Amino acid sequence: MTFLFKFYLCCTSILNQGKGLTYMKKKILTLLLTPLLLLSACSSQTNTNESQPTKTKQVAKRKKKALPKEAKPDLNKKYPGFKLTTVPTVFRGTWYRSDEFSKTARPLTITQHTIGDSVVYKKTNPNLKLDHNSETQNKTYAGGDSMITVENRNGQNWLHVREFLDTVDIIYITGTFKGQPCLYLAYSAGDIHSALFKNKKAAIKYRKYDFSKIKN
Repeated sequence: MTFLFKFYLCCTSILNQGKGLTYMKKKILTLLLTPLLLLSACSSQTNTNESQPTKTKQVAKRKKKALPKEAKPDLNKKYPGFKLTTVPTVFRGTWYRSDEFSKTARPLTITQHTIGDSVVYKKTNPNLKLDHNSETQNKTYAGGDSMITVENRNGQNWLHVREFLDTVDIIYITGTFKGQPCLYLAYSAGDIHSALFKNKKAAIKYRKYDFSKIKN
């Protein structure tokens, strides 16, 4: 309650109780106090309206700060026995994959130095033995980056990818399926189990196909 409103109530009480005041004096006092009450109400409303946008901005600012930043691959990170390497051009680009339980396609982007969000390295120390049970190596090679090797087999390019302490390769094999450029997916033994396509619609169209029928 503002000072002006309190003052108005006090004066109103005097008007109601003041027997010594003439009718004219009461009338004048009432005319003087009425604008004060209106001014008090307007001031209160203005303060409320001004504070509302400020609160809204503060809430929006807090929400904006809460949004996590997307981590970028660190191409400057060093690993003992490895050096940053380059993915061959034939594998680069955005590829799409789906499956029999989905009606959408998931993208995988391969760049000069990354596969998805994993930076790729080449092994430079042939005597380095990696052990996923080693506590020291789990600290040294943590982070999800990978080592790669490339080979040509029967006219196809094979890209072997393995996180440093994994025991199984993921193999990307260049090919064409029903006229569509693709990368066949296989595990260490080379048995194809899936495919990625440059065309998103093709990935959805062939999501239920049994790619194990394709032999190298």
